[in-house]
Amino acid sequence: MRAHAELKGAKVLFPRSEIAREVLADDLRKAGALVTDLVAYRTLAAEPQREGDPDVYKLLLERQVDAVTFTSASSVRHFVKALGEEQAPDLLSGTVVASIGPVTAEAAQQLGITSTIVPTEYTVPGLVQALVEHFRKG
Repeated sequence: MRAHAELKGAKVLFPRSEIAREVLADDLRKAGALVTDLVAYRTLAAEPQREGDPDVYKLLLERQVDAVTFTSASSVRHFVKALGEEQAPDLLSGTVVASIGPVTAEAAQQLGITSTIVPTEYTVPGLVQALVEHFRKG
């Protein structure tokens, strides 16, 4: 943003998740912007298994899943909590794990999960493209 506009005195509304890192807001402040930090949403885990939901544990155990994608560190933590801290890394060991970026990949690694794919562009389209390229090489 600094390359395109003067940020000193700019008023910036920064809606974010309750658990979002404050790197961007901090950088904006350092550039002189007046940042209003607003928690816009909270990330909550879904109930572990609702009637009619696919049995993810069974699908992973039977190697019926080609890839698992994580788009945030909290999605990794909630996934591991739902499957079990000891079971999740084992269940994912034979599956392609795609993490949207290095922060998410690091969260997975801390829980014993290795990311097979981490795109160079940390966006959903970047993640999808990295998955396509991975399976194209396949």
